Amino acid sequence: MKIELITTEDRGRYLVSHAAEIERILREVMDDKNIVALYGENSKQFLLSTLVAIEPEKGYLLFEQGVDEAMNAALLSGKECTFASTHDQVHVQFSSARMESTTLGAEAVFRVPMPRELLRLQRREYYRLVTSVINPVKCLINTGAGLMESVVVDISIGGVGILAYPEDGRLKAGEVFHGCRITLPGTGEFAVGLNVCTTFEITLKNGRLTHRAGCQFIDLPPSVETAIQRYIIQVDRERRARYS
Repeated sequence: MKIELITTEDRGRYLVSHAAEIERILREVMDDKNIVALYGENSKQFLLSTLVAIEPEKGYLLFEQGVDEAMNAALLSGKECTFASTHDQVHVQFSSARMESTTLGAEAVFRVPMPRELLRLQRREYYRLVTSVINPVKCLINTGAGLMESVVVDISIGGVGILAYPEDGRLKAGEVFHGCRITLPGTGEFAVGLNVCTTFEITLKNGRLTHRAGCQFIDLPPSVETAIQRYIIQVDRERRARYS
C-alpha cells in the first residue's frame, strides 16, 4: 500500500467528504481487519497497523501501535501522518495533522481525528484480491541461484504483490524471472513468469523487516489466467458471504 498522489481530477471523482459515508467506509476497513499503512511526514518510512475502534461521538479513530517504539515516536512527533489501506480492491487514503498516544484496555493505540475527507480511488486495470493471511498464497521465484520463497499479499490476472524476508534474497526492479511457481489454495500450482516492477521495504507490526515487490505476469497462459480469475472470484464470494 503506497501513498497515491492526488490530481485535481482525482479530487473531483474520488474524494469523499460526507461524514456518514466516511464512517461507513472506515467501519468496513475495520470490520474486515484490513491492514493500514501509517506513513510519517517524509513518506519514506511507515508502520503496518489495523484500525481497532471508531468513536464517532468523540470524533476519533484508534489504530494499533507497533512494537518498534522509535517508529511509534517518529509518527507521534511528525507534523502529518497519511493512512493508506485497501478495501474491496479500492485504495482508501486520508491524512491527519495530529496523532496522539492513548490506550484501549491494556493496549497502546494511536488516536487520530476522524477525517473530514477521504480518498477512495480505483484506477487499476485488473481486479486485485488481497490474499488471506490464514490460508496464504505461496510463490517460488526462480532466481537462477535457487528458488526464493515468498508470500503473495495481493493478486490479479495482471500480476502479484509479494513479500519475502531480506535473508531469503532481494529482488530489483527490472529483473525478469521465468519458471516461477505459484500455489493457489484449493486450486493448484502453476508455472508463471514475473517481471519485477517495484520494490521497497516494510517493517511488520512485530518489528521484522521484510522485502516487498510488485510483479507483472509475463505471457500468462489462458489456462492459468482462468485459474487465477476463478480463485479470486471464489475467495471474494466467501468473504462477502462471511460478512453479509
